[in-house]
Amino acid sequence: MGDCLMEGDNCWIEGEMKMEVRETCNEWLNKITNVYGLVFAKPLCPNCGVDFPSIEAVVLHLNSQSTCWPHEARPQHLPIPPAFQGSQSLTSDTAGHCHPRSGYVFGVGKNLFDRLQEDQYNYRREINAYYPFHDEGEWELARFLVDNLNQTQIDKFLKLKWFNTRSKPSFASKDQLLDWVDALPCFAEWKVSHLEFTGYKTIHPIQLIWRDGLEVVKQLFGDPVFANHITFQPHRVNVRNQREYGDYMSVDLAWKIQDHLPLGATQIPIILGSDKTPVTRTTGGLEMHPIFITIGNLDSEVRSKATLRAWRCIAYMPIAKFRMHPDYQTILQARLWHKCVDLVCANLKLAAKTGCFMSDPSRFIHYVFTPLVAHVCDLPKASMIAAISRTIDVWDLDKFQKAAKAVHLSGVHMPYWHDWKFAYPSVFLAGEILHTCLKFFADHPLNWIKEVVGKPELNARFITQHKRVGTRHFTKGITHINQMTGREHRDIQRTIVASIAGAAPPRFIRAIRALIEFIYLAQNPFHSAETLLRGKKGAKEDFFIPKLELLQSFRGTVERLGTLMQISLDEQIGEVNDFVEQAVRILNCQESMELFNLYALLRSSWHVTFCNHFLKGILSEDALTAFHLTLTPDFKSLLLADIHTIYSLIDFDKALSQYIRRCSLSTDKHTYWDYSHGRFSTWKKFRLQLHSAFQARLIMPSRVIQAFPPGDGFPLGNCDNVLVDITGDNGQITNRIAQVRLIFQPNLPRTSDLVLPSYLSCPLLYIQYYHFVASPNDRPELAMWTVERSYVEDQHGKHRCGGVAPLTSVTHAIELIPEYGEKVDEKISSAICLEICIVSVVHNGIMVC
Repeated sequence: MGDCLMEGDNCWIEGEMKMEVRETCNEWLNKITNVYGLVFAKPLCPNCGVDFPSIEAVVLHLNSQSTCWPHEARPQHLPIPPAFQGSQSLTSDTAGHCHPRSGYVFGVGKNLFDRLQEDQYNYRREINAYYPFHDEGEWELARFLVDNLNQTQIDKFLKLKWFNTRSKPSFASKDQLLDWVDALPCFAEWKVSHLEFTGYKTIHPIQLIWRDGLEVVKQLFGDPVFANHITFQPHRVNVRNQREYGDYMSVDLAWKIQDHLPLGATQIPIILGSDKTPVTRTTGGLEMHPIFITIGNLDSEVRSKATLRAWRCIAYMPIAKFRMHPDYQTILQARLWHKCVDLVCANLKLAAKTGCFMSDPSRFIHYVFTPLVAHVCDLPKASMIAAISRTIDVWDLDKFQKAAKAVHLSGVHMPYWHDWKFAYPSVFLAGEILHTCLKFFADHPLNWIKEVVGKPELNARFITQHKRVGTRHFTKGITHINQMTGREHRDIQRTIVASIAGAAPPRFIRAIRALIEFIYLAQNPFHSAETLLRGKKGAKEDFFIPKLELLQSFRGTVERLGTLMQISLDEQIGEVNDFVEQAVRILNCQESMELFNLYALLRSSWHVTFCNHFLKGILSEDALTAFHLTLTPDFKSLLLADIHTIYSLIDFDKALSQYIRRCSLSTDKHTYWDYSHGRFSTWKKFRLQLHSAFQARLIMPSRVIQAFPPGDGFPLGNCDNVLVDITGDNGQITNRIAQVRLIFQPNLPRTSDLVLPSYLSCPLLYIQYYHFVASPNDRPELAMWTVERSYVEDQHGKHRCGGVAPLTSVTHAIELIPEYGEKVDEKISSAICLEICIVSVVHNGIMVC
C-alpha cells in the first residue's frame, strides 16, 4: 500500500481505507465561522495590511522594489536545523538541503515576551519587574502560597503573629493576593463549556474545561526560551550516502506535506498527547483526563524535558456516566471524547486548511499551517481514536454497535480528525517511547521476570544494589510498584539484565536483553538505514501480544515521523481539587503565574539555569570532559596519618609515591615536596559532565561521583566506580575500571617558597582497580563485561590494588551490579554490596552513564 495525497480534499491517506464526510467543506467553514467568529478574507500583508489575491502575491509584493518591508530590516540568519549543527556524524561525509519553498519570513511581529509587555501595567514594570509585588522575594512567596495552600490556609498564614515583629507582604489578604494574580497577563485562558447529548442523559452534567489549542500553539511558537531549539524548514540529511532521520522536519512526511502547501509556508506540526491519569479529587465523583499539545518544530531533547513546559495541557476531558445500559457506555464516552477534542482543536484544523500568520521567538512572521502529525497515547486510546463506520444510522446504538464490532470498530462516527487536513490515523497514531516501550516492558517482560526469578528474590537483588546519586534506589524492591514514572521505568531497565543473571535460564536472559537493547536503540535521537535494519521474520504462533507487534512498526514510524516521540506527564498534571467553575479560576491563576514568572526572568536577562561546567570547571586534556569540585573542601588540611585513619587506606602513601616517581620521570619535573609530612585537602564527591554521545553540540547533565569515607551508614565507605585512562610506565594509555576512594589535592603552607609541579597542583584521585575476567563473548546471554577486584600482596598483607591518578583521567561513570548467583546472600546490603562481592557485571548499555 502506498502513500498519496488525494486531490480535492487534500486529506492524507495511507492504504485503501477512506472516510465518508457528510458535510461539504463550505458547510463546515460556515459552521466554524458562526460558532467561533472567524472571518475569512484574502491574504493580508502582515506589515502594511493590504489585501492580495494569494500568498504568492504577498511574496511578490514583499520582494518588489516598492516593498513595505525594507531589505536592511530583514533577518540575515535563521535558525539552523539540528542536523546541520553538529550531529553525531557531522563530517565532510555529511550533505543535506532544506525545502526551497518553506520557512519564508513575511515581516516582523511580536513574540511572547512582546505580548506580555503590552499589559496595562507594563510601565510600572519598567521600574519594578515584579509589579504588583514588591520584589522577587515577595513574588516567590505569593507563588508558593497560591500553589500550595487553599484560600483559608492563606488567610491563616497572613494573620500569624509572626508578622507582628516582621514586615508584612504587600497583599494583606487572600482576596487581594488572588486579585493581583488574576490581573497578571494571560493569553490562552481556560474556560468551561457545558455539553449535552440529545436523548442521552448523564448522571452528572458534562462539563469540559479547555482552552483554544491555536492560542497555546502561538505561545509555544513564539516563546523566546525556545529561540535556539526550533526548526522551520523540512530538510534532508545524508551521512556517508545514507539517509539520516532525526526530528520530524528531517523525514519524508514533512517534505511531502510542504510540497502541497503555498509558497513560503511554514509547518507547525501538531503533536497531541493523552493519558488516563485522573486529575480530580473530592468532586462528587467527577473525573477528568488531560490532553496535551506540543509542536514538532521544537528539538526532541527540549520536548522531552517536562521542566521546559514544551508540553502544554489544553483540556481536561470529562468521563461521563450515561443513564444507559452498560453495553453502550463505551461508545457514548468515545463519541463524547471526540466531540470535545473537535471543539478544542477547531481553530487548529482551520489553520491547517487556510493557514495564518504567526510570529516566531525571534519576532519574524511566518505563514503557518498546523497539520496533525502525531497523537501520543496508549493502545486502547489509539484504537478508540481510529475507529469509524457509517453503514447504518449512527444513533441506533444497538444496530450500529453490532455492525461496528463486526468489523473491529468502536462505533465513533465523527472522529475529531476527520476534517483535519493531512491527518490520518495510520500515520499520526504511531508507536512512541512511553506506552509502546516503557509501559510495555512493565506490563509484560517485567511480569515474566517476576514469575521466573520470584518476587522475593527479585526484590532482594534491587534492594541490595549500590546507591548512586541521580538513579533511584528501590529500597523496597520493584514488585510492589503499581504506577511508575518514565524515569523509574528506565532505572529498572538499566540494571534488570545484570540483576537476574544466575537466577534465570540463559535463553530467558537473552530474550530480555534483546528487548532492552531494542528499547534503548529506539530512543536514539538519530537513525540511519543501518540502525533501522529489520530483524529475522517469523514469530511463535502462540505469542500474540499487541504491544510486541507494535515494535515492528518502529522503522516505518521513524521514516515517516522521525525519532520516536517522548512525553513526560510526571510534572505536567496539576490537581483540580474543587468543582469546575473554581477549577477554571485555579487553572487561569497557574497559567498567569507561569507567564509572569517567564516575563520577570526574561526582564532580568535570565538564562536557562543549566550548570555548564565546561565554562568554568576543570577540563580534560581533550576538552571533552568537564569536572567540578566545590571551592571549599570537606577536609581542608589532613595529614597522611589522618587519611589512613579516616579513609582506611593502608597503601595510600605507597600509591602516591609511585605516582610522583612515574610523573617526574615522564615529565622530567622533579619536586622536593615531602608527602609524608605534607597536608592534603580532600573532597567527598565531584561532578562529571560529558557531551551527548549522539549530538556533540549538546551538553549532558552532570553526574555525581561519590567518595565518602567509612561511617555509620556505610561501614566500608560509599564510593562510586569510574572508567579511567591510566598511563603505564611505557607511556601507553589503557582503560581501566576503578573505584574512587579518595579525592584530594596537596597543600602547601602560605609561607612556603616551594612550587608544586603541574602533576601535583591539580586534583588527584586514589582509586582501587578491577580487572576483567569475562568478555561479552564469554557469556552471550548477558553480552556484558565481568570484572573482579584486583589484589596485591606486600608488607601489609593481601589487599586491594590501588593507585593515584589525576581527576582529569576519568572518562565516564560506571555502574557495577554484583553477581549474586542463584540466590542473594543474606549478609549483603546496598551499603556493602560492592565491597564484599568480588565479581561484578558491567552492562555495555549502562556502562557509559
